[in-house]
Amino acid sequence: MADLDQTKFQSLLRHMPQGYVEFKVLYDEAGEPVDYEFHEVNEAFERIMKAKREHFLEGRITDKLKDFEYSEREWIVQVARAVDSGETITFEHFSRRNKAWYELSVFSERPGYVSTLFHDITPHVQENNALKQLVNVSHRFVTTGRELLMNQHFLDQIRGFTGAKAVTLNLMDDDGKTYSTVAMSGMDELLERSLDVLGFHPVGKKWPISSKRKELLQAPSPIVFDDIMPLIDGMLPKRLIKNILRIFDLGQVILFKIEKDGVFYGDLTIVMDKNKQASRLGLVELYIVHILEQMTKADRQIGETKESMFEGFANVDLECIMSLKTHEIFHLNAAWERVLGFPLEELENMDFTSLVHPEDVTKTDEAFTSLEEGKEIYRFINRYRTIDDDYRFIEWHSKVQGNYIYAVAKDVTERVQLEEELAERDRLLTKLSDQVPGAIYQFERLPDGSFNFPFFSRGFEVLTGITLEEMKDDPGLVFSKIHPDDYPNVMASIEASYENLTIWDAEFRVITPDGGTTWILGSSRPEKLGEGHVLWHGYIGDVTEKKKYEMEIEYLSYHDQLTGVKNRRYFDEALITYDEPCYYPLALIVVDINGLKLTNDAFGHLVGDRLLIEATMTLKREIRGKDTVARIGGDEFVIIMPNTSRDEAILLSERLSQLFHDKAIEGLPISASFGEAVKVDDSLSISEVFNLAEDRMYHHKVSEKQSRRHYSIQLIMRTLYEKIPREEAHSQRVAELSRQLGQAMNFTSAEVNELVTAATLHDIGKVAISNEILDKPGMLTEAEWREIKRHPEVSYNILSTVPEYGPLSEIVLAHHERWDGKGYPKGISGEQIPLAARIISIADTFDVMVTGRPYRKAKTLDEALAVIEEEAGRQFDPELVEVFFKKVVPTLQR
Repeated sequence: MADLDQTKFQSLLRHMPQGYVEFKVLYDEAGEPVDYEFHEVNEAFERIMKAKREHFLEGRITDKLKDFEYSEREWIVQVARAVDSGETITFEHFSRRNKAWYELSVFSERPGYVSTLFHDITPHVQENNALKQLVNVSHRFVTTGRELLMNQHFLDQIRGFTGAKAVTLNLMDDDGKTYSTVAMSGMDELLERSLDVLGFHPVGKKWPISSKRKELLQAPSPIVFDDIMPLIDGMLPKRLIKNILRIFDLGQVILFKIEKDGVFYGDLTIVMDKNKQASRLGLVELYIVHILEQMTKADRQIGETKESMFEGFANVDLECIMSLKTHEIFHLNAAWERVLGFPLEELENMDFTSLVHPEDVTKTDEAFTSLEEGKEIYRFINRYRTIDDDYRFIEWHSKVQGNYIYAVAKDVTERVQLEEELAERDRLLTKLSDQVPGAIYQFERLPDGSFNFPFFSRGFEVLTGITLEEMKDDPGLVFSKIHPDDYPNVMASIEASYENLTIWDAEFRVITPDGGTTWILGSSRPEKLGEGHVLWHGYIGDVTEKKKYEMEIEYLSYHDQLTGVKNRRYFDEALITYDEPCYYPLALIVVDINGLKLTNDAFGHLVGDRLLIEATMTLKREIRGKDTVARIGGDEFVIIMPNTSRDEAILLSERLSQLFHDKAIEGLPISASFGEAVKVDDSLSISEVFNLAEDRMYHHKVSEKQSRRHYSIQLIMRTLYEKIPREEAHSQRVAELSRQLGQAMNFTSAEVNELVTAATLHDIGKVAISNEILDKPGMLTEAEWREIKRHPEVSYNILSTVPEYGPLSEIVLAHHERWDGKGYPKGISGEQIPLAARIISIADTFDVMVTGRPYRKAKTLDEALAVIEEEAGRQFDPELVEVFFKKVVPTLQR
């Protein structure tokens, strides 16, 4: 991993756009986790929860739950899961409070603690968050004399001891023509709301440097004004100035210039309440001096001279003079008594080196050796025992003069302890950065256009396939992994973020070592370090699965799931797109696949689906590349043909009709009705053109409907006979027996013809039943019997599609009903059953008994007649049975 610099990493954690919170796990006596105490949160977490850091620290989750909306409580459950499992748990979470989606990663990187990382994955992040970040300038150090970012607490202190209403820090911009208000103390909630109402937000605002302001700033600092008018007159609308003075009741203004060696950097402005005088202004001068000292330090070169280092001890309070040879103490100042607790006289008379911590004795002896060799010792630290048997860290600067060691020292215990804490924090953050799914990084662009990655976690290697060593040697390798199709957009988005200092967000693909692709979501916040010098703090993560899901959803939203062509939603939007003169003449062909319901009823929905798929494949093969086919209803399609005449559209319809006819599903040829219409200008709306095409399709459909359906019935019967050869002879015998019985009942010629047709078609519904069931040699299972008993309803559904067969469909539906009401499918009884159906029932049952079936042995004629006679009044109409025996049986061959 790249060397982890503590300051850089803390800055990264503080400014990264992802929220971070760490909990300390609280255990009961049995060692079970019972609660979680907030241990650390970053600024992004404060924004997510809309509460300040102090609100959470050392508070418990159980105490804070009431402050959370319900949606914010859900992720807390995952905290306990992470503690129990010890695994990293990643999931997506919607915050109703923020109306934003977050990817949360919950993990435990050290015993007794658990952390959560919030990554905003909302497609469009509100860019005004960048402005809010400008207000937060705490804990950042200047890098040149022209750049200064102040701690907000610094302004709060000045406002506190001066009694000011507000304190602002204004810094010159790099162009020298404007200055900006970079921080302000006194922005309480009431003031913020008032400024919102006025539409005026001073923090982050650039102000022009007028000649009047230059003249005012010629006076020596501090410059006192009776009111704020001289500073803002002409810079804001007069009505806004009037409202500001009226609402905020402002009084005296004191301006302190920040300048050094003739260079003006900005000003610190104090605004008082009306009729109130500022106090302790001398302290403000000291603060200004402190600012300039910090700027001086920032301008120093890294390689300090020994003299300048020694000057750093000018204010130390520990002095020591000792013998170079014997290490005998000759002088200690009184500050030693305060630090170590021993009386000064006792310290001067004891072996001073005996107080050194045993672990530091060796390096202390080495330091003395160096002094004896004439070398100076800088910033040497060892530990000394106190009167309370504690140890204090002492930092020395020592040099030899003659036979004596002259040393100045200072107690740095708190600093060392802090450094140790920071080092532990550094190790923790290093582990954290390696544990977080994805990768966190810093990307730096310099004024000359060059760039590098000051920091990156190991997740970078996983996502990009580039080792950390390769990354350091050649940062450009990262960009070489971006998919060529995405590269221009990624670079453009980086450039836009660089130019405007807006948050960078991008989704793009990277090429993996095996040649595949991974979808990456990246987000980072820019920080301006100087003119043309920008540092981004950010995060990237693998969103391949999420992207696949999104693409699937997008595909399904515009495509028909069964056929794969575009759907109604796409068609409606496409009509608007194509309704432009550049696409005229624009032809629409409405295609309605005939017989879908009949096919579904006869052969089942799977066969109906095959019909639609086969028809769709034909449509797709025949259209041009610029044409579009969409399924807009169950059996209805539309072809959109830009720059196509009506003659061309009709030719395509005729070709498709012939191609459909040459294809068959379960013996039934595919057929369709077509309607064409063309938009050539704006005389008709696109909706009117579509309606015209649809009307023409319906006209063709109606004119062809009767003959086509009659033909379809014949084809289905042919399919049935090919499927079950015995059915053809069975239908003929049942028809003949029914004819005889109908004539015996004195049916008219028309009634006999209707009866014979119904008897011939009575088992047409068996076309939808599998041969495995119809030809099964053994007993049928209950499920198989249920399937067999479906055929009267299927027969009804098929025949009812043809108007001339409408009356027959009712007869066929009832031919398995019983006189006693125990039949199927409706369970009707007696004369509720159509007479023709009662006749077919006797004929059908008799023929099945004497011819047999795979699952039932044939009976003799006498056995079959005995069953018919026995079932009279139960299964069969007793009157019809009597006529059957008198008129029909005598004609049967024995």
